[in-house]
Amino acid sequence: MTKRPMKSPMKSPTQTAANLPLRQTLLGVLILGAAVAAATGLALVRGENRPGWPQAVAFAATVSGSSALGGWLIARQPSENPARAVAGALASSALRIFVPLGALAWLQGPGTPLREAGADGLLVLFYLLLLAIALGLHMMWGSIRS
Repeated sequence: MTKRPMKSPMKSPTQTAANLPLRQTLLGVLILGAAVAAATGLALVRGENRPGWPQAVAFAATVSGSSALGGWLIARQPSENPARAVAGALASSALRIFVPLGALAWLQGPGTPLREAGADGLLVLFYLLLLAIALGLHMMWGSIRS
């Protein structure tokens, strides 16, 4: 009769290291989402009596938040192929830059009530806040592409 070795409930260091990029990616999503939520709450409280302000805040938060979260998720995709890594980095940057820039250009059109409510300034503030946070996250954790 042979004895089987007991399996340890502890994970091996290689199993834990394999899950680390996923944890960092999800933590980055949570941090960016919390920043959007906090900035949205502060903006709503700050201009609560202004006409059209809640719609302007919602517009800026949606555009900036979706581009920042999408850019973060694209940048965190692992790739062994150098060409795909470069394409992913370019796609991530393009999403982060061109979606808010397109929204800002749209706001400059005539008769846009969101611009009159201050959505253009809010869009710039949300973009800069999320850009600073995303840069910090990338400096702390880098990219999975290696």
